[in-house]
Amino acid sequence: MTRWTRVNGLMGTRGPAGRALVLTACWSVAVGGCGGGGSEAAEAPLGWGGPVEAREVRRWTKESMDSVARWMVGDEPAYVLVPDSTARTLYGGTEERIQRGVHEGLVLTDGRVVLLYGLAAPDSILLHVFDPGNGEEVLIPAPRLEDGLSASWGHANMIAHGGEIILKDNNEVPLIHRGGEDMLATGQDGFARPPSYIDMRGKLLGAFSDGSVVVMVESGSTDTTIVSAMMAVRPVEVGHDPPRTHSAEELLITAAPRDPARSHGTAGWAHLPRFNSAVAGDSIWIVPTERPELYAVDRAGDVVLRVEWEAGDRSIPPGAPEFWAGADRFPSTASLMIGTDGLIYVQRVSVRENRPLRGPEWLVFGRAGELVARLDIPGRWPATEVLAFGDGTVVVRTRDEETGVQEIRVHAITKS
Repeated sequence: MTRWTRVNGLMGTRGPAGRALVLTACWSVAVGGCGGGGSEAAEAPLGWGGPVEAREVRRWTKESMDSVARWMVGDEPAYVLVPDSTARTLYGGTEERIQRGVHEGLVLTDGRVVLLYGLAAPDSILLHVFDPGNGEEVLIPAPRLEDGLSASWGHANMIAHGGEIILKDNNEVPLIHRGGEDMLATGQDGFARPPSYIDMRGKLLGAFSDGSVVVMVESGSTDTTIVSAMMAVRPVEVGHDPPRTHSAEELLITAAPRDPARSHGTAGWAHLPRFNSAVAGDSIWIVPTERPELYAVDRAGDVVLRVEWEAGDRSIPPGAPEFWAGADRFPSTASLMIGTDGLIYVQRVSVRENRPLRGPEWLVFGRAGELVARLDIPGRWPATEVLAFGDGTVVVRTRDEETGVQEIRVHAITKS
């Protein structure tokens, strides 16, 4: 029997899709219900109790999927950027030159691409903005602390919203000395307004139209499960205590299998909702479990759309590596992104020779749940990884096979 417990005291309003953690309730991961004892039943994390009721359901069979358009990405990129190198100080005071590491990328509505670098002294370039159309580039350094040093920004992630690039990070040397995370917003020429913060730590997924940012934070655990809550919160500027109106709003609850061999952490094979969710407008798009199901959840927490598709037999075969011990089936998806064209891109996990392979196919859905296209992106993960989708373009991070040098490539998408 599994008992949900809340570990970080997150409080806030909760919509129908988020009423999952009840201290007095029990819920069995294996059978999806309580047994005996008369405890009050709790709703399962999104998708864990079986298919979720939705206002509308769309189902795509193999035959209907085979009939949709096939989009392609050519072998030759339309634009290639090679991140330059910077100095790194080694133990003992010596220096070496290393290529900048790209942590994330996104595409702006005007077609420019933004890269988020891992910081390396002494220049501490944080953002690299370039225009694939004319090659123009802007390098934006990280903001400085009072002593002139840069904050670490080692676990940052970013979104584009309202004409700005918004970054969030739990800095080891924070800009703001609080228990939450730093937030910064930048325009084309640098950081345009004072830093702000939120009183929670997690992955930044997007922002609603009212400026609230959506963050997925770990919110509870069981013996076999790690539970996460998707929260909406308004960032607060430095020097202002968060007023009550800025309290966090709980939108929905997700979960992932826990690794019993680790004191804290998900199983290596687990489907991770934080990499399979994003925000567009005031809607959350998420594949919450290993099943081939895409949900659209509104601001009130209601599931307004469920999209299902056939993904073939994904059962774990006899004799599978020990890595898959505890899993019932291979996951159906690996990543979800929303392009500047407003379409939802879902990366499939295919099964070949009894092994799961990430990509190269992406399913492209419209906001009404229609399957617009199936898109093949060449290159094998992790050597090649998709960073972002634009409007008719895709940005990938890869390495030159001969030199091993990291490259950022922008490819045009051919729509058939």
